[in-house]
Amino acid sequence: RRVLFHEKPFAGINGNGKHNNWSVQGILASGGGSLNLMKTGANKEDQVRYTVATACLARGMKLYGDVVRCACIGAGNDHRLGAQEAPPAIMSLYPGVGMEAHLKAVAAGGPLEGYAGEDKNLAYGAAACQTVRVNAEDRNRTAPFPHCGNRFEFRAVGGMQNTAHPNTLINTVLADSFSAWSDLVEGGMSIRDATAAMLKDGMPAIFTGNGYGKDWPQVAVQERGLLNLHNTVTALDEFAKEKNKALFSK
Repeated sequence: RRVLFHEKPFAGINGNGKHNNWSVQGILASGGGSLNLMKTGANKEDQVRYTVATACLARGMKLYGDVVRCACIGAGNDHRLGAQEAPPAIMSLYPGVGMEAHLKAVAAGGPLEGYAGEDKNLAYGAAACQTVRVNAEDRNRTAPFPHCGNRFEFRAVGGMQNTAHPNTLINTVLADSFSAWSDLVEGGMSIRDATAAMLKDGMPAIFTGNGYGKDWPQVAVQERGLLNLHNTVTALDEFAKEKNKALFSK
């Protein structure tokens, strides 16, 4: 028996498509234990925490989409992205339709709490099939970075890649936004307003539509200011820019 690690497609065989499930744990200041920053909940504290984390991640995806694209480079993966059940090469964030509406409300002046993301019942419409519990949001298979209940799933990573590389880049991008958010709060801005400031930069990177849509590349680039780095060469050209060197020197 042999295992095929090459990205799909490969010689008429479906091939490999890797998903990198990613989240961030926070250590409780009170001592002992930790919490998942990428999961909302029924209480206000969890909802605020998740909203802040998602807003910071959206900002990072907008400002450093080229860095995130370099987390999934390679000739085989270049061919895979945008087809073969893989997301496009345009890096965007999919928090779900409900969470997107909540973030827009926050950006417009609304409170941070209010999105519980509770699981829902899915009925098949047949008496022989039992109702099952599913995540609050759809797991968009055309999105490079969708939310999946308690984590984000980086679906653009190549099958041959060691996930240490993409995780390092994503963590760095998020850390930059956490730092920017912290600077605002420590400077006297409220947590709500600091989060809205993150969304001012980050909302263009939030996309809950069809990543395979024919109009998405044009909308992404011309209306949202995102990058369509369709191959490794163009991605690495962007990666070498001064803003990215500054990012990794912090």
